[in-house]
Amino acid sequence: MKVGITDGAGNVWVDDVPVPKPNDYQCLCRNLVCATCTGTDRKIMHNKMSSDHEFPGILGHESIGIVEEVGKKVRKFRKGDMVIRPTAVYSTERYAGFTSLWGGYAEYGLITDAEAQLADDPGVQIHSYVQYQMLLPPDLGLEAGDASMLITLKDVLGFADSIGIGLNTPTLITGLGSVGLAFCKAAKILGAYPVIAAARRESQFPLALALGADYVINTEKQDLTGAVTEITKGQGVTRLVDVTGAAGYVARCLPALAPDGKISPYGRYPADDPLTDHVPEERILKGATGEVRTHDFICSAVRHGLLPDLHRLYSHRMPFLKLKEGFDMIERKEAFKIVFDM
Repeated sequence: MKVGITDGAGNVWVDDVPVPKPNDYQCLCRNLVCATCTGTDRKIMHNKMSSDHEFPGILGHESIGIVEEVGKKVRKFRKGDMVIRPTAVYSTERYAGFTSLWGGYAEYGLITDAEAQLADDPGVQIHSYVQYQMLLPPDLGLEAGDASMLITLKDVLGFADSIGIGLNTPTLITGLGSVGLAFCKAAKILGAYPVIAAARRESQFPLALALGADYVINTEKQDLTGAVTEITKGQGVTRLVDVTGAAGYVARCLPALAPDGKISPYGRYPADDPLTDHVPEERILKGATGEVRTHDFICSAVRHGLLPDLHRLYSHRMPFLKLKEGFDMIERKEAFKIVFDM
């Protein structure tokens, strides 16, 4: 089967490995798509993550697959189920000479029935990645590419909820890449108002407004603090979600906060330039991602027609064999999120 590999030196390519074999508690899935988690994938490709990754490895973690083979002790999944995050190789493991960089860019992947394993052996150690391998109910009627958008959306929705974004929370989102755009949608689902999106590139503004932003600010042309002050009638925002990972820039946003306002960093900052070197700790509110705990909620939101625009959360769709071409487009900022058809 084909897999997507990176060497940590900025290179990505498609290689061949054997199809993985499931154990009794696992299912073999045929992956339909895998989407870029653009910021994270790029950082891994350039070995810029704070985690210690080993290379070369199989990249990707936003995969959607269909169960094709079911292990004899599996109880949770059935053949034909659509599932989230099948992986060719679980993190900390190796397969066919490659490490796991979450292993989603693969034509086939494994999912594990942790509940069945624990029922048979309460003391067994379950891999942490298994918690994200969840069933997509068939009544959602989602096409695989759109379904892959739920992964990031669940993650940021849980984060936004964890920092107290709710009804009428004045919220500023800095950065409008794929994650910033997802935050616009998540904040609006939770009832935030006004949702203000700030970025340097106006090309993303129409999409941000369509997804849930009430206002947009061009930080190259407008004074951010002045614009936020005007929008909030002098009150400032109570929550600032930073997706840029640029600590110095975030510090310049401090005057846009309300007196009790907090900055919540979602983006990762360089190890040699942490946010705490620029922003007082008492103004920082750390959030927790929530992909697992938001799963049922997001499925319900789909059923009730609250997410008719999932396709807006990615910019391009390409064949998997054009993986390198796709990441070249991302490097040139010609694409912000790509769904690869496997």
